[in-house]
Amino acid sequence: MTTDTATETTSLPPGQGAPERQALDQQVMEQRLSKLLELCRAGRPEEAEAPYRDLCAAPPRDADGLLSLAEAARILARPADSVAWAEAAVRSQPDRAEGWSVLALAFIAAGRSDDGYAAAAEALRRTGNGAADETAAIQAATQAHRAQALARLRLGQLAEAAAACDAALRLADGAAQPTRSLRQAQAETLGTLALVRMLEGRPDEAEALFRRALSHRPILPEILGNHASLLARLGRDEEALEQAEQAVALRPRLAGTLHLIGTLHHRAGQPESAIAAFHRVLAVDPGHLDARLRLADSLRVAGHWEEAAGVCRDGLARIANPDDPNRTPLLANLGAALQSSGDTAGALDAYREALRLSPDLPEVHNNLARLHQETGNPDAAIEELRRATAGRPANQPLPLPLRRALLSLLVAAGRTAEAEAEAFGIARTAPEDAELCFDIAALFLQGGWRDQALPYVRKAIRLAPDVPRNWIAFAETLRDADLPGQPGGADQGLRADLLAALGRPEVEGAGLSRAIAGVLTGSPVFAHLAALPEESGPALDDVSRALLADGSLAGLAEDALLLAHLRTAAVCDPTLERALTRLRRVLLLALTGPGLPDRPAWRTLCAAIAEQCFLNEYVFAETDGEFQVLAVLLRAAEAVLAGGEQPPAVLVALLGAYRPLYRWERAAALQSMSWPEEIARLLNRQVAEPLAEAAIQGELPELTPISHPVSVGVRAQYEENPYPRWMTTGLLPEPVPLSRFLHTLFPHAALPASPAWDAPGWEAPEVLVAGCGTGREAVWAASTLKNAKVLAVDLSRRSLAYATRQSRRLGLNNVEFAQADLLELGTLGRRFDVVHSVGVLHHMEDPMAGLRVLRGLLRPHGVMEVGFYSAAARRPIQAARAFIAERGHPPTLDGIRHVRRDILALPDGHPARAVARSPDFYGTSACRDLLMHVHELHVTLPWLAGALETLGLEFLGFRLADPAVAALYRKRFPEDPAMTSLARWDRLEAEHPMIFGGLYQAWVRVRA
Repeated sequence: MTTDTATETTSLPPGQGAPERQALDQQVMEQRLSKLLELCRAGRPEEAEAPYRDLCAAPPRDADGLLSLAEAARILARPADSVAWAEAAVRSQPDRAEGWSVLALAFIAAGRSDDGYAAAAEALRRTGNGAADETAAIQAATQAHRAQALARLRLGQLAEAAAACDAALRLADGAAQPTRSLRQAQAETLGTLALVRMLEGRPDEAEALFRRALSHRPILPEILGNHASLLARLGRDEEALEQAEQAVALRPRLAGTLHLIGTLHHRAGQPESAIAAFHRVLAVDPGHLDARLRLADSLRVAGHWEEAAGVCRDGLARIANPDDPNRTPLLANLGAALQSSGDTAGALDAYREALRLSPDLPEVHNNLARLHQETGNPDAAIEELRRATAGRPANQPLPLPLRRALLSLLVAAGRTAEAEAEAFGIARTAPEDAELCFDIAALFLQGGWRDQALPYVRKAIRLAPDVPRNWIAFAETLRDADLPGQPGGADQGLRADLLAALGRPEVEGAGLSRAIAGVLTGSPVFAHLAALPEESGPALDDVSRALLADGSLAGLAEDALLLAHLRTAAVCDPTLERALTRLRRVLLLALTGPGLPDRPAWRTLCAAIAEQCFLNEYVFAETDGEFQVLAVLLRAAEAVLAGGEQPPAVLVALLGAYRPLYRWERAAALQSMSWPEEIARLLNRQVAEPLAEAAIQGELPELTPISHPVSVGVRAQYEENPYPRWMTTGLLPEPVPLSRFLHTLFPHAALPASPAWDAPGWEAPEVLVAGCGTGREAVWAASTLKNAKVLAVDLSRRSLAYATRQSRRLGLNNVEFAQADLLELGTLGRRFDVVHSVGVLHHMEDPMAGLRVLRGLLRPHGVMEVGFYSAAARRPIQAARAFIAERGHPPTLDGIRHVRRDILALPDGHPARAVARSPDFYGTSACRDLLMHVHELHVTLPWLAGALETLGLEFLGFRLADPAVAALYRKRFPEDPAMTSLARWDRLEAEHPMIFGGLYQAWVRVRA
C-alpha cells in the first residue's frame, strides 16, 4: 500500500455492516482512480506508475473503474493493458456502448485497426444501452464514430474517416446540455478531422479545425502534437517545435510527438537535441523502428559512430526472423555507421545483408560505391552503381542523386565517353533544369573536361541568367582556353555570353582574354591586319586609307565584344596583339591626314584601343614612322589648345593610344572640356584616376621602416612598375563566413582543432594581407569573407595607391592599406585570424625568415595562405631569364618590348618560348615581374614540408587554379582523399611539372 492510498483509508464506526463497508471501499477505489487519472493527465507519468501498479494488483470490479484504468493505461503508453482493461469492462457490462467505444480506441492505440472498427460498430449498435441519460448516449455514440474515423484513418480510407467525423460532430452539436466530457469528445473529433484534412493536402482547412479543437479547455496534448505535425509540414518549424514541446509537457509519453521533436532538431542541424528526443521515443516504445533509425542517423551525424552501430544492432536483436524486411533499414544504417567509423569489413557485411533482403536499395548501392571509392577502388564503385541500375524497369531509372554520383565517378576515373553518355541521359530527363545543368558542368570541370562542360554551363546561363555561380562556372570553363578561330567568327550565342560575362561582377575578365581572342581572330579582317608588315612606309599609308575607305574596319568599330574586351582586360594572345598593333598604326596613319575625319565609329574604336594600351602599359611595339607621326600629332593638338579651341576627339584618343594622357602637361585643360562619352571615359581612366592615385600616395600611413637591401630593391621595382594593373576581380554576390569558406575549400579537413572555431573572432575575422601589391587579394578577402576586417600592407606606395582607389571604387570600407616591410610586421603587436601572403616570400632574401614572421602573427586558431614559386614549374621562366641575360635587355619599356619580340620570334620548341602562354607576358609591369624581377627564389615541395614542420604548421591543402589537378591527384592517390600529403604532391609534380601553374598556394594552420 502506498502512502497516498493509506491516507485515503477510512475506519468504519462500530456496528457498521458489510453494505456500508462495500460502499466505503468503492469510495476509496474511486478516489484512487481519480488521483491516478489526474497524475496521468497532468503529465506526471513517473508519479502515476506506482499507483497504477497497485491498482493492477487489486483492480476495480465495476465497469466504470475498469474503463478508468483503461484510460490510464492508454495515457501511460501501455496499449496492451488498455485493451485488457477495456475488454474486462465490456465483459462486466456487455450492453453498455461506452465500454465498446473505449475498447475501440484501445484497439486502435494498439495498432489493431480492424478490431477497433468492429468494436466501434458494436458501440454504435448498443448506443443508449446502459447510458444514464440522453447526453451520455450521445457521448458514447460520438466516441464510437470517432473510433471508426481513427480506424479508417489508420487504413488510409480518408473519405470514410471524414464521414465518420462529420457524423460524430452532428451528434455532439445536437446535444441539448453538453457536458464537459462531451465537449472533450467533440474537441477530439475536431482534431481527428483536422488530421484527415491535413493528410488530404488541405492545410488551410486543417489549420482552422485544429484551432477550433484547441479552443476547448483543457487543451488536449494529442491535438497539440498533431497540430505541430501540420506546422512542420508547412515549414513553420519553430512554431511546430513549440507546440510539440507543449504537448509532451502535458503528456510525456506521446511517442509520435517526441519523434516529431527529434525530427525537427535533426532538420535544424542540432543532432544532440535530436538524439535526446529519439531516446525518449524508444524509452516509451522500444519497437519504434523509425525513431531507432533516426536516432542512429543523428548519432552518426554527431560523430557517435559506435553508439549509432549499437542502436542498430539492438534493433536487429529485437527482430527474430532473419528474413523480416524491417531488418533492411537497420542493416543499411548499421553499414553507414560502421563505414563512418572506418570498419570497412563490417560495413560491407551489413550492406550485403541489406541487399540480400531488398536488392533495390539505391542508397545502399550508393554507400557501397562510396566505400569502394574510399578504399581506392573507383572501378568497383562504378560497377556497384551500374548494378543498382540493372534490372530496374525502364520507367523507374536510378534516382537522380545516384546518377549524379555515377557521373562523378566516371569523370574522376577519366571514362569520358561513358560520362558524356550519362550526362546526356541525365540532362534529357530534365531539359529545363538550370541547377542540374550547372551540376553536370561542375562535374566535368572537376575532371578537367572543359569542352564537355561548356554546353551545360551555357544552358544553365540561358535558363538562369541572374544566378552568379552559373557565370563563375562559365568563366572557369573558358579560363585561359584557346578557342580556334572560325571563319566569320564564333557563333553569336557564344559572343553574347562572353560579352555578358565581362559585365558580371563575379567574373574576372582577364581569365576570358584567351577565349575572346579565339573568337575575335576568326574574323578575316583580323587575319588581314595581322599579316600587314611591321614597318611603316608609303605603301602602308595607302593600305591604311584603303581599309578605312572600303569599310573593312567598320565592323570592328561596332563589335561590342571587341570594345568591351579592350576596356576591361589585357589582350593575352600574340595574334590578336599583332592585329591590334597594326590596327592602331592604320588608324594613326589614316586619320591624321588632311581633314582629320572625326567620325563616331573611329573615335570609339581609337578610345577603346587607348584604354587597352593604358591597361597593358603601352607594351605594344612602335615603329619609327609612328613615332614621327605621333610627334606631329602632339604639336597639332598643342597648337589647337593654345588657340583656345578644343582638339578633335579622335586626336585625343590617338594620343592616349600611344602615351598616358596624365603625363601630358595639357591634361588638366582636356579635363575641363566637354567630350563625347567614350572620350570622357578615356580621360577618367588616363587622367583622373592616376591623379587620384598620386594624391592617395601622400595619405598612406607608414607602419614600419623599410631598410633591408632586398626590400628596398623590390620596392623600387614596384614603384616603377606596380603589378598587376587589374580592372575586375571576381566578387561573390554575398560574402561567406570564414568557416564555410574553409570547409568548402577543404571538405576533408577536421576544422579546426581548437574550440575557438565558434568564437566571436571567427564571425568577424581579422585578416592580414602581407604584400598586397595593387590590392586584388585584399579586395578578395574584404568582399569574400563575411564581416572581415582587413589590413593590407606592401612595400610600394604606388601599388598601395592603386589598391586604395580600386577598393574605394568598389565601395569597400572594411580594408585598410598601409606601407610596411613584412620582415618588420612583428613590431605591430597584433594577431590575425587569417594571414594571406601569396607571391611575396620568394622575393625575400630568406623566405623562411618571412614565413617565421607570419607564423608569429597568427592567432592559435588561425589559418594562413602562403604562395611560393615552384622550382619545377618555373623552368621555362629560368630559361627565359637566361635568354634575356644573354641579350642584355634592361627592365625598361623599350627593353621589355625587345624581350617580348625576341621571345615571340623563338621556335615553338625553345624552352623560353613557353612563357608566351602566361597572361603576365602581355603587360609591361606584368612582364617585368614575370621575367626580369630584381630578386626571386624558387622552392620545392620537400622544402615547403620541412619549413612547415619546423614552424609547427599543419598543411590543409592547396588552392588550385584548375580543378582538374585535384581530379588528377585523387585518381593517382585515391588513398588520400584529403589531398594533404606533400610527399605525394611532390611525386605528382615530378610526373606533371606544370600542375601548379608556377605557384604553390598552400593553406596551413598552427599544428594542434
